[in-house]
Amino acid sequence: MSRQSSRLERLVAAVAAAAVLFIAGVAVVGCGSSNSASSASNAINSVASQAQSVLSQASTAVTGAQQKAQSVQSQVQSVQSQISTATSKTGGTSAGGGGGGYGY
Repeated sequence: MSRQSSRLERLVAAVAAAAVLFIAGVAVVGCGSSNSASSASNAINSVASQAQSVLSQASTAVTGAQQKAQSVQSQVQSVQSQISTATSKTGGTSAGGGGGGYGY
């Protein structure tokens, strides 16, 4: 699950980097008349807002993945504890077998 979380974190970083590069490009292209500056400013604000939304969604996804991983880990630990308890009560392994006393 940590591999999936790492992928999401890389995706968030890539989206953030792309947004910054796009904003910088719009800012450079938009230098000129006041209409161009206004259009560039609006474009920058729009892209920044969209980037923030994507980052928020990615962060929520990462948090959800981490919570699910913790839940699965807790369930695994519970099953391991139940197996350990069952094994100690039977006095042997829980994986069947145990020979048969034939001496082969």
